Amino acid sequence: MISRNLSNFLFSIILFLQGRNGRAFLFSHAMNITLGPKEDRHLLSGLHTVADIYCADCHQVLGWKYERAYEVSQKYKEGKFILEKAKIVKEDW
Repeated sequence: MISRNLSNFLFSIILFLQGRNGRAFLFSHAMNITLGPKEDRHLLSGLHTVADIYCADCHQVLGWKYERAYEVSQKYKEGKFILEKAKIVKEDW
């Protein structure tokens, strides 16, 4: 479980998507995070330049930020954040 206050600072859920470990959420903004280096990845939706995002408190990988989408149909993801449900929600809390 990451720090409780992280979930208080997540804004604007846009979509529910598939992450590496199951369901994920696409956000337009996120706080209390740090970014890793940018890298190209082949994801289910095509090639993207992404940067992993980490909890600023515990440094656990929470998901990634879309820096660039190479396919026109995926451009809406640019600048947005994927946060994996398994990383930000504690079951039976």
